[in-house]
Amino acid sequence: MTADVSITSHHRDGAQNAALDGGEPRVTVWKVRDLLANARIRIPDYQRPYAWSARNVAELVDDISHFTGTGDYRIGTVILHARRAEEGAVLDIVDGQQRLTTLHILARALRDTGHDPRARELAPLTLSPFGAEQTAQRVRDNAQHLRDSIRTWSAEHVRNFAEALFSRCEVVVVTLANLDEAFQMFDSQNSRGRPLYPTDLLKAFHLREIGSGLHDAAAKRELIESWEEIPAAHVNALFSEYLFKIRRWSSGREVPKAGFTNDSIGMFKGIRERDVANLENRWARPFVYAKNFTDDYRSENATLVQFGMLEPIEYPHQIDQPVLNGETFFRMVAHYYALGVRLGLLSFSDDGLPTELHDSRGDARSAVLEAIDQHSRPGGDQSRYGYVRGLLDALLLYYTDRFGNQDREAFAGLAGRFVMVPRARLFAVRRESINDHALGTKREDGSLNLFQEIRDARTSREVLNRAIPRPKPYGSDESRYNKRDVAAIAALWTVRSEPVA
Repeated sequence: MTADVSITSHHRDGAQNAALDGGEPRVTVWKVRDLLANARIRIPDYQRPYAWSARNVAELVDDISHFTGTGDYRIGTVILHARRAEEGAVLDIVDGQQRLTTLHILARALRDTGHDPRARELAPLTLSPFGAEQTAQRVRDNAQHLRDSIRTWSAEHVRNFAEALFSRCEVVVVTLANLDEAFQMFDSQNSRGRPLYPTDLLKAFHLREIGSGLHDAAAKRELIESWEEIPAAHVNALFSEYLFKIRRWSSGREVPKAGFTNDSIGMFKGIRERDVANLENRWARPFVYAKNFTDDYRSENATLVQFGMLEPIEYPHQIDQPVLNGETFFRMVAHYYALGVRLGLLSFSDDGLPTELHDSRGDARSAVLEAIDQHSRPGGDQSRYGYVRGLLDALLLYYTDRFGNQDREAFAGLAGRFVMVPRARLFAVRRESINDHALGTKREDGSLNLFQEIRDARTSREVLNRAIPRPKPYGSDESRYNKRDVAAIAALWTVRSEPVA
């Protein structure tokens, strides 16, 4: 979408410059005419595609017609991130891009009628490259809907509506210099959006870590598309239910009551390839070397890999190792998501699973775990086994991440017995119970931190040389036994799961 002219006003520039200088967030009220004329506003790459439907557009038009009859009408809040770029100071829109894009479409439709005598100044608006086809189609559809609607209006009605839109409609503009703070102010209950996840902050951070050349722009588009192919709730679950907990428990730290929050995302920010400090940061060198080798191999052997003459290789991701910022982070997400689907992790079992992954769902899941898995399905005892299943899935992902398919069935049996211990001993398994058991802090028979055992082991057999004594359900009061628990215990402690010598 393009236009010719932009204007600025003193109060807007003052707020923007203060934000760039690291000042407090600035809250100002702009007329829609000023919002649409500001050429410094950008829609950053990390924003989702334009998705408003004709119904959303019609609702906005109706609201403007209805509420401007009695005075000024405030149509919402826009959150802007002020930053410096090569072309100067810019304002990235964090919240409000759907509304802003629609206002641009509406303003152009009004201008094209020729009935509005005033010169309306509209700045160029470049939309996010991700989902370009979807965005372009939505823009075309909504533009046509507005043209068809406005065509039925009288010239006087067009003039009156245009005056109301540009002069009596207002937006509250919040301008911040810190992107994380801007995201935290995002209205998570936006009636036409979805709650913001901490992983959205990670996405924005790692997109900024990619360079700005032509190759980097193409890489950004590819990586954003790979990210957006995964349901947002699944991306968040990958981090909150698995990667975050595994990192905490394997390092001997509990998972906080609040879980994975915006304050936790620093755990998944790591090595910047272009950082000159890497020359002295010797701990970072092996990871950068591995990235460079992987990139070179992929580039030099693309044709041979395409025709099956060489096996493809990928960066050797490890959950408990530092993250490489930028492109490798996005490839890491795709890698662990696909692995999690193959392992049948519970968080990825709904209908939102991408079509291309349907056939691989659960193909690496062991039948040994059926005694536990059955309770996670409809008709099972999900309330009693929810925490148990989450702990089990985290263990399976961590073990497979480190040792691949080695002794997979044997580990499944070990992990199943390990996670059944708190379910057997406690009437109610809570978050605190799982934390204590994962960390091995209760010092009961068979108590251990199996995550640390996996982290410290050099071979899969070192992990499997651990015995989990069969627990007595709820002590000795057989009258209080749960039949499902007893059946699961019997199944898990009778299956042969030791590795073959």
